[in-house]
Amino acid sequence: MKSLLAAIKLELQNAATLSFVRDSDIFITEHENFLLPSIRFPAIAIKDGPIVYKVATKSQENDTLLVKIIMYVQLQKPEAGIMGDAATSAKGVLEVAALVRDLLKSNRLSGLVDSAWPESETESEILALDEVEAVQMKIITMRYERY
Repeated sequence: MKSLLAAIKLELQNAATLSFVRDSDIFITEHENFLLPSIRFPAIAIKDGPIVYKVATKSQENDTLLVKIIMYVQLQKPEAGIMGDAATSAKGVLEVAALVRDLLKSNRLSGLVDSAWPESETESEILALDEVEAVQMKIITMRYERY
Protein backbone atom coordinates (compact mmCIF):
# COMPACT_ATOMS: atom_id res chain seq x y z
CA MET A 1 0.00 0.00 0.00
CA LYS A 2 2.83 2.38 0.85
CA SER A 3 4.31 2.29 -2.67
CA LEU A 4 0.81 2.62 -4.21
CA LEU A 5 0.03 5.78 -2.22
CA ALA A 6 3.39 7.30 -3.17
CA ALA A 7 2.84 6.48 -6.87
CA ILE A 8 -0.64 8.03 -6.89
CA LYS A 9 0.68 11.18 -5.22
CA LEU A 10 3.49 11.51 -7.78
CA GLU A 11 1.09 10.87 -10.68
CA LEU A 12 -1.27 13.62 -9.47
CA GLN A 13 1.58 16.07 -8.83
CA ASN A 14 3.02 15.50 -12.32
CA ALA A 15 -0.29 15.80 -14.17
CA ALA A 16 -0.49 18.85 -16.44
CA THR A 17 -4.29 18.81 -16.10
CA LEU A 18 -3.91 19.46 -12.35
CA SER A 19 -1.36 22.27 -12.62
CA PHE A 20 -3.80 24.59 -10.79
CA VAL A 21 -3.18 22.53 -7.60
CA ARG A 22 0.14 23.17 -5.81
CA ASP A 23 2.28 20.05 -5.35
CA SER A 24 2.28 20.64 -1.58
CA ASP A 25 -1.54 20.59 -1.64
CA ILE A 26 -1.54 17.02 -2.98
CA PHE A 27 -0.83 14.91 0.09
CA ILE A 28 -1.35 11.61 1.89
CA THR A 29 -3.75 12.04 4.79
CA GLU A 30 -4.59 10.23 8.01
CA HIS A 31 -8.30 11.03 7.65
CA GLU A 32 -10.44 12.66 4.97
CA ASN A 33 -11.61 15.37 7.42
CA PHE A 34 -8.10 16.27 8.61
CA LEU A 35 -6.50 19.27 6.90
CA LEU A 36 -3.34 21.01 8.05
CA PRO A 37 -3.52 24.81 8.44
CA SER A 38 -0.88 25.21 5.71
CA ILE A 39 -3.15 23.70 3.02
CA ARG A 40 -4.42 26.01 0.28
CA PHE A 41 -7.31 25.18 -1.98
CA PRO A 42 -8.01 23.42 -4.25
CA ALA A 43 -6.35 20.44 -2.57
CA ILE A 44 -6.28 16.68 -3.10
CA ALA A 45 -5.72 14.10 -0.37
CA ILE A 46 -4.92 10.40 -0.74
CA LYS A 47 -6.10 7.97 1.95
CA ASP A 48 -5.34 4.27 2.26
CA GLY A 49 -8.31 1.93 2.31
CA PRO A 50 -8.92 -1.76 2.91
CA ILE A 51 -6.93 -4.53 1.26
CA VAL A 52 -8.58 -7.81 0.28
CA TYR A 53 -6.36 -10.85 -0.28
CA LYS A 54 -7.69 -13.76 -2.36
CA VAL A 55 -5.95 -16.93 -3.39
CA ALA A 56 -6.70 -17.60 -7.06
CA THR A 57 -4.63 -20.76 -7.41
CA LYS A 58 -1.99 -22.48 -5.26
CA SER A 59 0.66 -20.19 -6.68
CA GLN A 60 -1.28 -17.01 -7.43
CA GLU A 61 -2.77 -14.42 -5.12
CA ASN A 62 -5.10 -11.61 -6.24
CA ASP A 63 -4.91 -8.51 -4.05
CA THR A 64 -7.48 -5.73 -4.20
CA LEU A 65 -6.41 -2.40 -2.73
CA LEU A 66 -8.87 0.44 -2.25
CA VAL A 67 -7.66 4.03 -2.08
CA LYS A 68 -9.71 7.16 -1.40
CA ILE A 69 -8.92 10.31 -3.37
CA ILE A 70 -10.45 13.36 -1.69
CA MET A 71 -10.86 16.68 -3.51
CA TYR A 72 -11.35 19.94 -1.58
CA VAL A 73 -12.47 23.26 -3.07
CA GLN A 74 -12.95 26.42 -1.02
CA LEU A 75 -16.46 27.81 -0.70
CA GLN A 76 -16.58 31.48 -1.60
CA LYS A 77 -19.99 32.04 -3.15
CA PRO A 78 -23.13 29.98 -3.81
CA GLU A 79 -22.74 27.09 -6.27
CA ALA A 80 -19.07 27.87 -7.06
CA GLY A 81 -17.70 25.14 -4.78
CA ILE A 82 -19.65 22.56 -6.76
CA MET A 83 -20.03 24.07 -10.24
CA GLY A 84 -16.97 26.33 -10.49
CA ASP A 85 -16.85 30.06 -11.03
CA ALA A 86 -16.86 31.27 -14.64
CA ALA A 87 -15.95 34.81 -13.56
CA THR A 88 -12.65 33.69 -11.96
CA SER A 89 -12.14 30.38 -13.86
CA ALA A 90 -11.98 28.61 -10.48
CA LYS A 91 -12.86 24.94 -10.78
CA GLY A 92 -15.65 23.38 -8.73
CA VAL A 93 -15.30 20.07 -6.95
CA LEU A 94 -17.16 18.23 -9.75
CA GLU A 95 -14.63 19.34 -12.36
CA VAL A 96 -11.64 18.54 -10.13
CA ALA A 97 -13.09 15.08 -9.45
CA ALA A 98 -13.62 14.44 -13.18
CA LEU A 99 -9.99 15.39 -13.93
CA VAL A 100 -8.68 13.09 -11.17
CA ARG A 101 -10.96 10.22 -12.20
CA ASP A 102 -9.89 10.51 -15.87
CA LEU A 103 -6.22 10.63 -14.87
CA LEU A 104 -6.34 7.54 -12.62
CA LYS A 105 -8.86 5.38 -14.53
CA SER A 106 -6.97 2.48 -16.18
CA ASN A 107 -3.66 4.02 -15.05
CA ARG A 108 -1.48 1.09 -13.97
CA LEU A 109 1.05 3.48 -12.41
CA SER A 110 4.05 2.26 -14.42
CA GLY A 111 3.15 -1.40 -13.86
CA LEU A 112 2.80 -1.18 -10.09
CA VAL A 113 -0.74 -2.61 -10.38
CA ASP A 114 -2.49 -4.79 -12.95
CA SER A 115 -5.73 -2.82 -13.08
CA ALA A 116 -7.11 0.48 -11.84
CA TRP A 117 -10.72 1.53 -11.85
CA PRO A 118 -12.91 4.03 -9.99
CA GLU A 119 -15.19 1.95 -7.78
CA SER A 120 -17.43 4.70 -6.40
CA GLU A 121 -17.80 8.42 -5.92
CA THR A 122 -19.54 10.15 -3.04
CA GLU A 123 -21.86 13.08 -3.33
CA SER A 124 -20.15 16.38 -2.66
CA GLU A 125 -20.48 17.68 0.89
CA ILE A 126 -19.39 20.55 3.08
CA LEU A 127 -16.51 20.22 5.51
CA ALA A 128 -16.46 23.04 8.09
CA LEU A 129 -12.92 24.08 8.94
CA ASP A 130 -13.98 26.56 11.64
CA GLU A 131 -16.88 28.92 12.40
CA VAL A 132 -16.16 30.99 9.28
CA GLU A 133 -14.42 28.84 6.66
CA ALA A 134 -15.70 25.73 4.88
CA VAL A 135 -14.76 23.67 1.85
CA GLN A 136 -16.72 21.50 -0.55
CA MET A 137 -15.32 17.98 -0.72
CA LYS A 138 -15.87 14.88 -2.84
CA ILE A 139 -14.35 11.39 -2.53
CA ILE A 140 -13.50 8.92 -5.29
CA THR A 141 -12.69 5.36 -4.20
CA MET A 142 -10.24 3.74 -6.60
CA ARG A 143 -9.92 -0.05 -6.88
CA TYR A 144 -6.40 -1.31 -7.67
CA GLU A 145 -5.72 -4.98 -8.32
CA ARG A 146 -2.50 -6.97 -8.34
CA TYR A 147 -2.33 -10.53 -9.65
